[in-house]
Amino acid sequence: MTDRYSFALDMIDEVSSFLLQKRRKGFSIKEKGVNDYVTDDDRAAERIIRDRLAQAFPSDEILGEEYGISGTSSSLWVVDPIDGTVDYMNGFPFYTVSIAYMEGGKTLFGLVGVPEQNELFSAKKAEGAFLNGRRIEVSRIDRKKGLAILVPPHRMHDHLDSYMASMRRLYDVYSDMRSLGSAAISLSYLASGRVSCYYERFLHIYDVAAGLLIAKEAGAEIEIDEHDGFVDVLATAKGLMEITKEAIDGQGSAL
Repeated sequence: MTDRYSFALDMIDEVSSFLLQKRRKGFSIKEKGVNDYVTDDDRAAERIIRDRLAQAFPSDEILGEEYGISGTSSSLWVVDPIDGTVDYMNGFPFYTVSIAYMEGGKTLFGLVGVPEQNELFSAKKAEGAFLNGRRIEVSRIDRKKGLAILVPPHRMHDHLDSYMASMRRLYDVYSDMRSLGSAAISLSYLASGRVSCYYERFLHIYDVAAGLLIAKEAGAEIEIDEHDGFVDVLATAKGLMEITKEAIDGQGSAL
């Protein structure tokens, strides 16, 4: 795993540098679905990772957002070359490069690079979470002073009303809300104590594989619901899961 981890670090650096240069030169945009976009840079960045992986670890399996899954090994790389494509398109500096490595269904390490901020969030299973090499942990601030990252289902408009009702109730739990446009950075911000809660529905595993391990290793409480090919994620700082769930569900007895 040491060789693979070093390889992943190099890939984060290479792809981050590529994106920083390319975004400033312009790119083409295509619409994959409702509010779902891809740029030629998304595809080029994933191609870089896939080509390097094919050279370094030719038997490993790869799952990426843009080109799907390839290979049949139990060693699996889960890659999102740009998590937060709309951020990238608009120059909003919270897009990320996300790489996770799994064996036998277990995530062994995860890396989330934030090119515009020169930040690297990382974790190895059972070894803690780090930001630029410094150990991080979830927030200990009083919940009423804390921030929550809540991301309405912008591609699933028929679920918007119920989600917005939950957001309203969550103002009784947390001070304020944010939405950053990248699941990977949202989980990483939870891990580093910058926010106390993250809730988003209708994600995919490549959005969250690396970030989930980073948040878990930083002490976050996490609940995942997999359904219809999607992943719903609720993650909080310690001791905040139940009160957050009650607000989302509309029970609110503990508020």
